[in-house]
Amino acid sequence: MPQHIYELPFVERYQKTIPQFRGDDSTAAVTIQSKTCEFALLRTTKRIQYFVRVQEVYTTSSEITLRFLPESLEEIDFLNALKEWKGADIALAYRDQAAWVLPQSVAETSSGWEIVLAKSREQGRHHETRFGELTGDQLAELRAKRILLNQKLGVASPWLFEYRVRNGISQQYKNGLVVHESPIPQLYLAFQETPEQFMKFARLVSVLFLKLTHTVEEILQLKLELQESAKFPGHSHGENHRHSRYRKMQKGPALKVRFKGRRHQYFPIRDATILEFEGICPLIDEHKPENDSEPS
Repeated sequence: MPQHIYELPFVERYQKTIPQFRGDDSTAAVTIQSKTCEFALLRTTKRIQYFVRVQEVYTTSSEITLRFLPESLEEIDFLNALKEWKGADIALAYRDQAAWVLPQSVAETSSGWEIVLAKSREQGRHHETRFGELTGDQLAELRAKRILLNQKLGVASPWLFEYRVRNGISQQYKNGLVVHESPIPQLYLAFQETPEQFMKFARLVSVLFLKLTHTVEEILQLKLELQESAKFPGHSHGENHRHSRYRKMQKGPALKVRFKGRRHQYFPIRDATILEFEGICPLIDEHKPENDSEPS
């Protein structure tokens, strides 16, 4: 079933100030006002993604408030649906942060619309244990490379190994996110005609998957560079070759990725592990098998 992706184009009025932060000691609140065109990503459990252009974001330890000005009936219908939201929690990503949230209120104000989202108490955190000779940190690095580079295990890999890498264990929790493949190539197919938007959306969807799968707790660097004609190893065509030197080279659009992130510090006596790598994420694979799954 194809992933449905919708962009909600919000006008850029009221974006008058440079980015600034305002603190409040009583609530640990921060207000972010953006002069540039910034988006937030809302993703439902039905895998429908809404990219909304925001004018202001206000956060506390328990709530996130988004302020923006819609310009179409479709956008207003979306807001009205959130007023009576009875579904599961929604995944939210903004800048380098992500959280599971639940709509609390949606109101039209004198300057636009405002959504108040409560942060869920169930953020799906779990302690990642070893799998055979692989540590939890090594499993997380394989997952990060799947999210950002679309790297997969060979078809002969044990099912339980694939289950752990894709974060299947998270399904035991209320808010779980499974990674069958990178979400970036599908995003490119939807927005390849608008590369500037694609780059912003690719970063948001990467942040959402990296943070809400608990692959990393903090993103230290995420540099994305769109290359219209790059060379990269092609699909392995069902062979269990995990090394790129065994694959034929292909040429096409790709995303060059440089990533650095900090894992959760599970033990106070040991520093948190840093994941760091760079590579190429192919954006179009002409030989992709038809039965490949999409990110859940």
